[in-house]
Order: sequence, then C-alpha cells, then structure tokens
Amino acid sequence: MRVAYVCADPGVPVFGMKGSSVHVQEIVRAFRHAGATVTVYCTRKGTNRPADLEDLDVVEVRPESAPGPARERAIQDAALSLVDEVLRQGCGLVYERYSLFSPALSVLAPVLDIPSVLEVNAPLIEEQQRYRQLLDVRKADTVLRRNAATADVVACVSEPVVRWVRDRVPVARTVLAPNGVNTGRITPRPPGRRNPDHLTVAFVGTLKPWHGVPCLMHAVALANGHTAEPDRRWRVKVIGDGPGRADLERLAGMLGLDAQFTGAVPPADVPGLLAECDAAAAPYPSDSAGTDDYFSPLKVFEYMAAGLPIIASAAGQIPFIVDDGRTGLLVPPGETEPLAAALTRLAEDPGLRQRLGESAREDAVKRFSWDGVLARITAALPPARRMAVR
Repeated sequence: MRVAYVCADPGVPVFGMKGSSVHVQEIVRAFRHAGATVTVYCTRKGTNRPADLEDLDVVEVRPESAPGPARERAIQDAALSLVDEVLRQGCGLVYERYSLFSPALSVLAPVLDIPSVLEVNAPLIEEQQRYRQLLDVRKADTVLRRNAATADVVACVSEPVVRWVRDRVPVARTVLAPNGVNTGRITPRPPGRRNPDHLTVAFVGTLKPWHGVPCLMHAVALANGHTAEPDRRWRVKVIGDGPGRADLERLAGMLGLDAQFTGAVPPADVPGLLAECDAAAAPYPSDSAGTDDYFSPLKVFEYMAAGLPIIASAAGQIPFIVDDGRTGLLVPPGETEPLAAALTRLAEDPGLRQRLGESAREDAVKRFSWDGVLARITAALPPARRMAVR
C-alpha cells in the first residue's frame, strides 16, 4: 500500500525537535512497520532527519513569504501544490495532519477514490485566535468542515478534540486515538538511582507558561528544604527550550537549585537524557484549561516508556493516562506543596520509585505503542475501505 502523508502546517517541521515533529515521524514509522510505502508531502521539511528515516521520500513545497491575509493564502496555495504532487505520484491512502488552510484531503480522497484519515491534534481555529492571529476565520472553518466531512476517519487525540470536531462537523466519523510512544526507541532506564549524591527529576517540553515549570522549581526548592539528607535532595534536568528559558534560569538561581538546561535536543537524544533521571514531571498549572486540556501530552508517554515514576498534575487528559499510585503520582494543578510532598515521598521510598516506573513502562508497551495507535485508526475505517489498506 502507498500512503500519502500530508502535513501542510509550516509550524510543524517533519524533521524537527517539536512534539508535533515526533508525532509525524512516529505515525510514518508505524505505517512502515505495517508494510506500507510512505511519501510525506509537507510545507516544512526540517533539518534533523533521523537515521532510520533517511530513505523516506519527502516532497516539500514551502509557502511564499507574505504578511497578513496573503500569508494564509500562501499556505493554502502551497497545500494545493502538494495536492498536485500527490496526484502526479498516486497513492492508495491519504493521511492528513489537520492544518488551518489545507484542503488536501477533501480534494484527494474523492478524486482518487481512496481511504482517507484526517488527524486532529488540537482545536486549531481557537488556538490560532488565542495565541497567534487568524484573519480568515471563515476560510479556516470551511476547510475543517470539508476535510472532516470527507474523511473516512477523523482521528482525535483526546475526548475534548472529539467534541470540538463533532460540534463543528456533526457528520464527522471520529475515533479517539490518544498519542503514543515508541517503546523501541525509548527503553527502560536501568534499575536503581543514577547518582548516590542526589536525585534528578526531568521535565521535557517547550518552555512556555502553560507547562508549569516554575511550579516544579518552587516545589523542588521546598522539598529540598525539608530534608537534612543530601542524598534525598533533588536536582532538575530541563530538556527543551523556549521563550521562558532565561526566566527559568534566573528562578533556579534565586532558589539555589542545581538545575541543568539542555536546550533543544533532537528526539533521538531524549532517551539517553531520561535514562539519567530518577523521576519525571508534568506540572501543568491550574489555568491550563483551554490550552493543554485537550492535549494528549507526548512527554508523559515518553516518561512511561523510560520506566520513570511520574509526578503529574491531575489536569486535562493526564488522569486518563497516569494511574495514580500505580504508574505515577497525581497532584492538584498549580499547587507547590502537594508537588513538593510527592517529590519527598519518592525521595524517601526507592521501592515506590521502582514499582511506579515498572508499571508505567508496562502500560506504555501494552496500551500506548504507536503501532497500536495506528491500528486503532485504521480499524475505524469502513469495512470496504479497511480491506483496501491490508
């Protein structure tokens, strides 16, 4: 089977260091594991191509640089050029990562009469209006409606995204397909602590306000202040970069924390960095509703695959991923003291750290593999279409 994977969002480099880039790469890998030949059609290729995807065919059409409404039209024009490329090369299934101005799926699926999947990762119309700028709301809404109504399956990463799609396109054939993790790429850390002198808690992600890293730092400082045992003190490893980095570095200094900031790293480097840690955190703040409430956070799945005990805010989709007391510890979002108490509990109980990490890894393998995610999506195709992709 030949698959055309379309990603017309210039903010998502196929070979980048963002979580969205990881998502693209892993769905491509899952298709290839299933025996498909994949060609990616994109508006931004990126520069960090993994070794195992060196042979992946990628067609890039970059939008022309233009201000204001002309930028939105340029993105749509680039997407239509990608459509021309797909029609020229042909395919047996089209899989499109939803972007604001790409009508690719609604054009390709009827013309080629092939199975089609629209993957929706976020309510992009509201997200764009809230955090960036969306000038032609009507066009963006029309594109979504046509693509979602045409697709055989609309794969949504969370229940809030399912509801968002259904509210706008009641006829959409949605399936819940939370994110996953490559448990071959991210393997469990060796048992035991990494350093006899301290413990290390990891955070992976873009350093933006809605990820709650300041709360984590205050909690680490509080937990460290409550112990007289140096080997039960925590250091922080921040894996990622973003606009908040300078402020976080200043905060770490003010709090007297031992903190390492790795900066942006290729996805291939993340497993080794996680293996150096003793726990991992997803400390979303209390005002994350409307931002990460609809996300299916990749970092949490990666922590699980690494066999790390997780401390995470009980917000958004996290309570559906982390089993409190079995694969991690859930704490109220944005509250420093419960987060510090969870860190102290893990510091004082190596057996608990081990049990949580082992159970998290087991769940990652059994419930959250990318191959399983893709299988769930393709199983939702209508029976005649499903036979076409086997």
